[in-house]
Amino acid sequence: MSVSPDPIIVSVTVLSQMFLYLTSLKVDIDAFLRSLDIDPATVKSPDAYIPIETYLLIQDEAAHYVNDPYFGLHMGEFAEAGSWSILGYMMMNCKTLGEAFEKSGRYMRIIGNLIEGRGEWHFNKIKLIFYTPPHAPKMSRHCFEATFSSTVRMMRTLTGKPLNPLEVGFIYPTPESTAEHERIFRCPVLFEQKENSMTADVRIGNTPILMANPSLLEHFEQYAQDFIAQMERKDETTQAVTKIILARLDDENLSIAKVAREMAVSVRTLQKRLEAEGVVFSDLLKEIRQQLAKKYLRENYTVEQITYLLGFSEPSVFRKAFKKWSGITPRKYRESAFLGG
Repeated sequence: MSVSPDPIIVSVTVLSQMFLYLTSLKVDIDAFLRSLDIDPATVKSPDAYIPIETYLLIQDEAAHYVNDPYFGLHMGEFAEAGSWSILGYMMMNCKTLGEAFEKSGRYMRIIGNLIEGRGEWHFNKIKLIFYTPPHAPKMSRHCFEATFSSTVRMMRTLTGKPLNPLEVGFIYPTPESTAEHERIFRCPVLFEQKENSMTADVRIGNTPILMANPSLLEHFEQYAQDFIAQMERKDETTQAVTKIILARLDDENLSIAKVAREMAVSVRTLQKRLEAEGVVFSDLLKEIRQQLAKKYLRENYTVEQITYLLGFSEPSVFRKAFKKWSGITPRKYRESAFLGG
């Protein structure tokens, strides 16, 4: 049985800021959702998660419904602690903004696993780089623009100060107008970059949080730890194997025997554990390679680079495998992705 490494889901609490924005435009939320054949009750339970495909459908159709090409930016302006579930309340009770964003990075899975982030330090600056997992579907720029706009909104709301990044960068082409980007971020905004990123002065991390409460923070963090632990207990063997595969993909001879050795179990034991979770190692390895190949092609990696990254012996072998997977050549896939196909 072939499965995704980790199903991409989004907490419905993230939709709350979208719905606040739509309400400000006097949109009937329930009627809009029903027009998409979505039962409003399924996206309003605070503990629920929805598949990424459902989230992207709601987001992109909403942008079209209100005719707003900068929908993600505007949606982000309605972010509040509650929009980020227990994660938002934890951040609200931290001592400093730096601590709040450290907690955010550690427990981001609570609100979903579509967009992940990492930090890079450069002297007196920190660069936050945001990216999607290998098997993420193609998405419009609204997702990243909403994430960045929400982040800046939370920075200002949590501290009560008009904080700004030093620079924001997007991988997308320059839009027709950048006025809204400049109004919201109040800093240089670059497009057609190699990565989606936000750069800030490291000293911004020392900014105090307005409502810091150590005892409440301890309570919320314990809840978050229990919540994450519960999430990770599901399909834990598949997740462990996936992490090893991702770290060893450049090994042309990667096998279940090598993975089992790294996990200090026998091949038979690993096969049984995966079987209990409905997974076959060869299918998992193949699907991860397929998903990464498509992601790298969308991100303009060369065939030679992808061949090396995915552990194929030579480009012709990769091209043949890709055509077998998808029915088209890597070049055709890249062209269709570029054209929005």
